[in-house]
Formats: sequence, structure tokens, C-alpha cells
Amino acid sequence: MSAPITLRAGFTAGMLRADDGNVKDVNNRTPPLASYRQANMKGSLLEASGVVEYNFFDYHNRRDKVHFTPYVFVGLAGFYASTQTTSSANPQLDRKAGLISLAIPAGLGFKYALSEHWNLGLEAGARKLFTDNLDHVDGKSRGQDDRVGNPNDQDWYFYNGLSISYTFYKIRCPETGQATGRKD
Repeated sequence: MSAPITLRAGFTAGMLRADDGNVKDVNNRTPPLASYRQANMKGSLLEASGVVEYNFFDYHNRRDKVHFTPYVFVGLAGFYASTQTTSSANPQLDRKAGLISLAIPAGLGFKYALSEHWNLGLEAGARKLFTDNLDHVDGKSRGQDDRVGNPNDQDWYFYNGLSISYTFYKIRCPETGQATGRKD
């Protein structure tokens, strides 16, 4: 779109992991709800996204010595997650299912121009979901002891990793028939 603002389409595949045993409060103790649930979730994820990036430096300008830039991004993503949740203390929480939904990706990164079109990046981002069912613990009652989630909150997942990207852009040429300042 311009030197600092770019549109990016992406595809991400990865693994999802969560464990109540890793949740700690300010005193480094497991909070009561996580201690009661003793749940963990594992699964896989496929995501397609479109984001707007703001690049802080014009890193593709070959006349400059700066060939890297930090950047921030925000956009919209669709994803498919196949997850399984198990609980050693509450077997009624055990579930396995697939989920298709939307998310809002946002984050920051750093990229380096390897060539005129190819980039190497390091990125970290968060995805705010439009569902609370990624881990199958959504706080809606399915039984007497199943209200162990927060029905007023949506799930999130986080991503960090390396990327390789290709930049598409066209070089603007002068219009034909333009005066050149020469007289023949």
C-alpha cells in the first residue's frame, strides 16, 4: 500500500498446548479453580490470516544501508483447531472435538530483507478468539460439576516463530508520452 504500510496474507500451522498446572498466582501457587480442574489441553491448529503491517523502516530500499525493520500488525484470521482436553480430577471435562472460528491476530516482529523480495522474520502475536470453546471448558453448565470455566471470557492463543515471506510490489514507471525535456 505504501512504504511503511503493507498487507500480508499468511498461513500458519502449529500445535496447541495448555495445562492448569502451569497457572500460578502472584504467590507462585496454583489458583483454586486451576487446582480443582487439573485439566490440560493438546491439539493442532491451522490458520489463514490477512493482516495490516506497519513497518518502522523502509528496509527494501536498496540504496539505504538499513535492510531490517521492526513492525506491528493487526488483522483477521480464520482457524481450524482439533483439540483434546483431559482432567485427572474431573473426568466429566474430558472432551475431544474440532472447532472452526474467527480470531483477531495482533502482535509485533522483526524482519530482515534477504533480497529484493525475500524476507526472514521473527514474530510474536496473540489471537483473540470469538469463542470460549477452544479448550472445551467454556463455563456453560453441562452437568452438576461442569461450571469450571469463565462464561464471560473468550479464549486466546499465542504464536511465536520464524517466518520466510515474499514481497510483491511493482515499480512505477513514468507514463508514456511524458515530456523528457529533449528537443529533437
